[in-house]
Amino acid sequence: MRFALVFAVVLAVAAPGVPQESQLVNVGETEFGAVWANIHLTRMRVEEPYLPMVIGIQNLGSGSVRIDRDAIRLVGPDGRRYPVAGLKEVRKEYDKLNVDRRIANANGIPWEVWYRQRRFRESNFFPGVMNRRGTVIDDVVLRRQDGMVDIVYFPTPRGLALDTPIALEIAAEGWEAPLQLRLRLE
Repeated sequence: MRFALVFAVVLAVAAPGVPQESQLVNVGETEFGAVWANIHLTRMRVEEPYLPMVIGIQNLGSGSVRIDRDAIRLVGPDGRRYPVAGLKEVRKEYDKLNVDRRIANANGIPWEVWYRQRRFRESNFFPGVMNRRGTVIDDVVLRRQDGMVDIVYFPTPRGLALDTPIALEIAAEGWEAPLQLRLRLE
């Protein structure tokens, strides 16, 4: 069960009809948690005011942890931390929410696979305005082995360009230390 969420990502990447070169899945794991990021969509939006990233988080610790907007941060090229943006500001200044969700689904994001997982917990940080899943779910409790997947948006960091190193940082309430996944938008 420890690698169930990572296995779901591998299944999605290897799915028929999905070009593998489009999948830029990065995985990081510690004894208390695992995080992955599919940056295919992220690298498409480097020039936009908000940067989307499809993320997955799994709790591997012995107790429950809490994931909310404050727990997820992007560390920019200059080391500055950018929290997840607010829904109202993204809806007002960024018109690609529904397009981004369709691109993510077409590129192997395993929401449907993970819904079948007994240990999946639903989140919805940025619901589209034109779909039936319009309720915000941005405070998620993950028990041992539970996981979640979602698209989150960050203000685009200063100095961000393709091939620039950045990091996704998850500071779940209940983990002994933040988990940081180093990324490069190649």
